[in-house]
Amino acid sequence: MRLLGIGLQGIRKFCAFMELPRPVFQSTYDSIISHILSATEVVSMSSMSDAAQEEKRISAENGEQNGITVSGDGSWRKRGFASLYGLVSLIGWHTGKIIDVIVKSKYCKACEHWTKKEHTEEYKEWAENHASECQANHEGSAGKMEVDGVLEMFQRSQELHDVKYASYIGDGDTKTFKGITDAQPYKTLTVIKKECVDHVQNNNESFNSTVWAMAPKSMNSGKKIIDIAANIATCVFNDGFISILSTYDVMGLTIGSKSFQFCQEVDQNRIKKAE
Repeated sequence: MRLLGIGLQGIRKFCAFMELPRPVFQSTYDSIISHILSATEVVSMSSMSDAAQEEKRISAENGEQNGITVSGDGSWRKRGFASLYGLVSLIGWHTGKIIDVIVKSKYCKACEHWTKKEHTEEYKEWAENHASECQANHEGSAGKMEVDGVLEMFQRSQELHDVKYASYIGDGDTKTFKGITDAQPYKTLTVIKKECVDHVQNNNESFNSTVWAMAPKSMNSGKKIIDIAANIATCVFNDGFISILSTYDVMGLTIGSKSFQFCQEVDQNRIKKAE
């Protein structure tokens, strides 16, 4: 149902009108969401790793020895600087595939709940265990999410993909590139800025649309749901709809013939439209 952009309430409504039994309770649903998140992370990381290696190979063949060129773009859950969530992605110049993506969040439901008990021993114990699970990973304005997100992805490029992002293509916002140059993520390399071209911008916007279709801006959902949407969108964007079945495999689910056939048809139709 996440592929349809539907959460637990939507599932309950669907089951009610289809005369189906009541679906899972909230606690079980939350557990399932965590399981799906873990599986989609594994598959999306593999997809981005393959995309980065492909980008690196093509770049080397074109004489680009210092690193690869990436385009960056940010998208927000809501318009304006009041948005609690933002999405930032990097796409390879030659392949047009997602190399890295990060979801930024200013909100954590658990933190909001425990704030009322902030000065208690119970809170201190909770806070120690919560740090690694906190859903809030951004401080400051929503507009700064793109700057921080792009910089964070530049700083982890060598650890993640064993590659440097030598050139950056932005959407005209000079703040992001300034953030990169000021931080100097690579000691022996100065990142160069390239002008944005239409097909690069279209790729970024297409990816953003795919994410928000699965985590609709009109519906209330937290960072985990947006993370899942970003992971699935990355796989679909890079490898086609058939890649969704890899998530099934990681979760230990049986892949039926109908699912396989549907994914094949979707990918074939997408190729025909592209031609």
